[in-house]
Amino acid sequence: MKYKFLSYIVAAASMALAGCDKEATFNMNPGEGQLNCRTLTVDYINNTRANSSAVELGEFKVDFVNTANNETARSFKYAEMPEIVSLPQGSYRAEASFGDNPIAEWEAPYYLGNTDFEINAGQITDDVDPVECVLSNIRVRVKINDLNLGLLGDDAKVVVHAGKEGELTYDHSTINQAGYFRFIENSHTLTAEFSGTVDGKYVNATPLIFDNVESGKAYDINFTVNRPDNMEPGEIVVGGEPGNEITVNATIAIVDQTKEIDPDEPEDNILVDDMRPVNGSDDPGKDPNGDDPGTEVKGPKVIPTAPGLKLGEAYTLIDPETTPVSFKVTSETGIGEFKIVIESNSLTPEELQGVGLSANLDLINPGDLEGALNGLGFKTGNDVAGQKECSFDISQFVPMLQVLGAGDHKFIITVSDADGTTEATLWLKVTD
Repeated sequence: MKYKFLSYIVAAASMALAGCDKEATFNMNPGEGQLNCRTLTVDYINNTRANSSAVELGEFKVDFVNTANNETARSFKYAEMPEIVSLPQGSYRAEASFGDNPIAEWEAPYYLGNTDFEINAGQITDDVDPVECVLSNIRVRVKINDLNLGLLGDDAKVVVHAGKEGELTYDHSTINQAGYFRFIENSHTLTAEFSGTVDGKYVNATPLIFDNVESGKAYDINFTVNRPDNMEPGEIVVGGEPGNEITVNATIAIVDQTKEIDPDEPEDNILVDDMRPVNGSDDPGKDPNGDDPGTEVKGPKVIPTAPGLKLGEAYTLIDPETTPVSFKVTSETGIGEFKIVIESNSLTPEELQGVGLSANLDLINPGDLEGALNGLGFKTGNDVAGQKECSFDISQFVPMLQVLGAGDHKFIITVSDADGTTEATLWLKVTD
């Protein structure tokens, strides 16, 4: 529901807190005008049914940004904003925010909103529209439940990734905690990987993915252990005869936090969707929960072909001289874009330059890097563009990683075709 704080009540509180910080109403310098902050109200939308983290309106930061140069002219805490603010003549944006928009952090909502207004020299502006702030990062809760069957071990956990850097680990101790992830433009996937002991057997499941992730939405992920009489067998088979398996199924409920929701309304406006296997699973692109294929994952598919290699999961190079690293990309319409970003502390720009590479690679338009890429097992140009299947064996690239010593090396793969874009992470780990 929306919590509205009446403008004159807040303005009165603001004036009391502002004290000596008030500015004289009519004491204007040449070329300046004034904003009557009693008419500027800040509201935020908060869905209590989703049990959002507590937010204090008075803690919101309000910036007055000159839209001509995008520079902040004045800045205040909302509870301490003076009654009158003097500003040079011009066009402005009142921008209110709460939180620091972390990459990934517990109980750290980020709210943002703005409204435009004009300041005219020698005049007082008192007709500013309210600033309505909405959740502008991604909220994720995870529950792990075995329906009181006693099948889950204490080590059960789910690692959630959002974008290239956001990562939080959920376990039994975080059942009531919300994790918040920064929304990154052009990165619209959320992955969740279950691992732990189930019925005495350790399960390290293929990561699950939900695409089309948006800022301002709350994603409630529920991993449930099921016996056959509770649900049809799902994607993670723990043991038993065919048709009699213990399974771990995942569902996700999505609530749009940027829209006002009446807690008394039925739950019809909450989308519940099965999480699909991440590209690279045994059956990529299919709905894992049942025999019905369900919704296809749009866009190309990135599929590991080396034994034990899983995308989004650390792949330890026990012997870099002999450990195979290979994968393939399939596309129903033909590959249109294929880019790789290398994230590594030890693969510095200087190290990459030494082997004719850079941290940002374009396999279709490789430029001067084409020869080095081909020599390391990467296809380029027309061998990639328009292809419906393309295989890569980069095992010969691996030994150079051992020379750099222990470390993690992530290769963020982005592939697009006419149907959409897929992002996958090849994570190679070198140990001492």
